[in-house]
Amino acid sequence: MIDLHMHTVYSDGTNTCKEILEKAQKNNLSYISITDHNNCGVYKELANPEIRNIFKGKIIRGVELNTKILGIPIEILGYNVDTEYINKNVSNIYISNKERNIIEVKRIYDICIKNKIEVGENFVENYNPDMYASKYLHQIITNNTENRKYIDEDAWENSNIFYRKYMSNPKTLFFVDTDDIIPDFEQVSNLVKNAGGLVFIPHIYEYRENSEKILSDILKNNKIDGIECFYTTFTKEQNEYLLKLCKQNNYYISGGSDYHGDFKPGIEMATGFGNLKIEENIIDNWKDKVKLI
Repeated sequence: MIDLHMHTVYSDGTNTCKEILEKAQKNNLSYISITDHNNCGVYKELANPEIRNIFKGKIIRGVELNTKILGIPIEILGYNVDTEYINKNVSNIYISNKERNIIEVKRIYDICIKNKIEVGENFVENYNPDMYASKYLHQIITNNTENRKYIDEDAWENSNIFYRKYMSNPKTLFFVDTDDIIPDFEQVSNLVKNAGGLVFIPHIYEYRENSEKILSDILKNNKIDGIECFYTTFTKEQNEYLLKLCKQNNYYISGGSDYHGDFKPGIEMATGFGNLKIEENIIDNWKDKVKLI
């Protein structure tokens, strides 16, 4: 069993490096990749043999990077990256998370004022930039039952769904245009390639109604090395379709839970919501091409 998509406290996960390795060992995983957002800070810890040896399996260096396609915010996974190169050069194309969060909150406030959505006059002043802008807006919106008319039940109950369905969707009222603060796909892909890495598209169906056109654009322009075919929320039919695409286009295959600890309750490492199972053999044609830790 493997899990090539997980997060630590170096981004928005709630587990330390040590805790992640202990959990991976407990799950008897053979391969993992820690894929924090826009940084590879965790790999500095993994240079310490005392920490690294907690987990007896193999580790593929990884990172998850924010980007956009067709003006829609998405993410890519970079595997086999030179983590020092990523850490050194990521600031060349990204503003800090805090800066981005503050910009998004101000834009959200303008949207709410324009559409007469009640969020309180101190919405911007009360914001803690350590929190995702989407999570903050979701918290404020759902404090007032009058706002139920703006979003569906799934999004009302879950801030991650709210982000994907509304804040990242150009067709919705709550869409926040981040075109000027998120680097485009080519820039981010080049960062991964220059770091010696492989570019994978993760959790494609999390982009919901935009999934097909994002995937179509990627296939048309051959922008990736592989696809995350196994993911916590994917159905069997979605797994099979993505596997077929990989075979047709000679793409590599990966899979991961997107484990975040308490930040995404209910999602467990290796098993997702309980029915995820990612066999090691899916990476047989590329695992020997990467430098392992």
